[in-house]
Amino acid sequence: MLEHLRVLDLTDERGLLCGRLLADLGADVVQVEPADGSTARQAPPLPGTTAPTSMFWEAYAAGKRGIAVDLDRDDDVADLRRLAEVADIVVTSWPRALLERLGLDPATLRAARPELVCTVVSAFGWDGPKASYADTDLVVWAAGGPLAPHRDGDLPPLRISVPQAFLHAAADAAAGTMLAVLARGTTGRGQVVDVSAQEAVGVATLARVLATAVGDDHPEWQTTPGQRTGGRTDQSGSGAATPNSLKKWHCADGMVELHLSMGPAAGAFTNNLFAWLAEEGAVEEPVASWDWRTLPDRLVAGELTHDDLDVARAAVRAFLLTRTKAEVLDAAIRRRLLCMAIFDMADIAASPHLEERGFWGHVDIGDRDVRIPGRMAQVRGPEGPRVRGRAPRLGEHTDVVLKEWLNR
Repeated sequence: MLEHLRVLDLTDERGLLCGRLLADLGADVVQVEPADGSTARQAPPLPGTTAPTSMFWEAYAAGKRGIAVDLDRDDDVADLRRLAEVADIVVTSWPRALLERLGLDPATLRAARPELVCTVVSAFGWDGPKASYADTDLVVWAAGGPLAPHRDGDLPPLRISVPQAFLHAAADAAAGTMLAVLARGTTGRGQVVDVSAQEAVGVATLARVLATAVGDDHPEWQTTPGQRTGGRTDQSGSGAATPNSLKKWHCADGMVELHLSMGPAAGAFTNNLFAWLAEEGAVEEPVASWDWRTLPDRLVAGELTHDDLDVARAAVRAFLLTRTKAEVLDAAIRRRLLCMAIFDMADIAASPHLEERGFWGHVDIGDRDVRIPGRMAQVRGPEGPRVRGRAPRLGEHTDVVLKEWLNR
């Protein structure tokens, strides 16, 4: 699909995935590393003992060719600039000061070649008052909004254990790059694709990042559990604005994500859940016969109280403890429930769904055949995205890339 495009990849662990996605689509992606190796090579997980291998690197640098340059040597920097002069796309997550020192910042590159697409991945954007702020994965999550609904009273907010913020940003960068390439086909001019991780993680708020703009003050995000805002009544069957909020539920061998939704849009899914409980004798009347589509009106009218909802939640809690994750997931598919098993890595590796879709890619790392995350989309025909090969060794393709790209 993108076999005609050359991509110069000046990223570390923050932007590594962007080039991987472009490589999966067929682009010739050349990963540039400092002479002592990219910091992404040290990103965990690092299985092994004597010579640990970063599975992060192996997964997200797959399909690329690799060159190593000494950024303190004038000749190497000159080669890097010449590579940028013949690239169709430059992707970077290197620090701004370093790029400007090397003459590889977007303004310098595009002044010489207006048709170049330059994609930049950073925490808070290339420009703006926070562009130079220090950051961590946790800082980006906090600044982007997703931590807000994960507070627990006066305890620190919950966080994802493995850094994810810049994976969102890098995926957005790949999409933005494709749009810029498409536009160049019409205008003949490139663009700067400026991706802020703070903005990218907003998608993880389930659109709540947009809700305030249309006047929704989302009471379930208030600092104090159970606090009401503007006289509104909590209308979340999961008790989102109450001290006993439940969205993650224990089952016999793990946990599931299950929302007890109410109202005309999603109440039917909860009706399906309670029909299952009723069949199993796990819920009594009148709860078994509630129509969750009409519950908001009944709560507002005072016909039902939050104590009544607690009875329903208790029935769900007790029932799920008698079922495995697999049983709940099977029921969710058959009965149309708003529910998903919370997978650990073993569950993902054994997922028949992912296997059936051909999700996994296979690469040789040393003497081992290793599964890595595969294509990000299903496209009919042989030209669809796929894993094009293993991640490069340090400097593995330096000579051949200089010969092919620069006729050296």
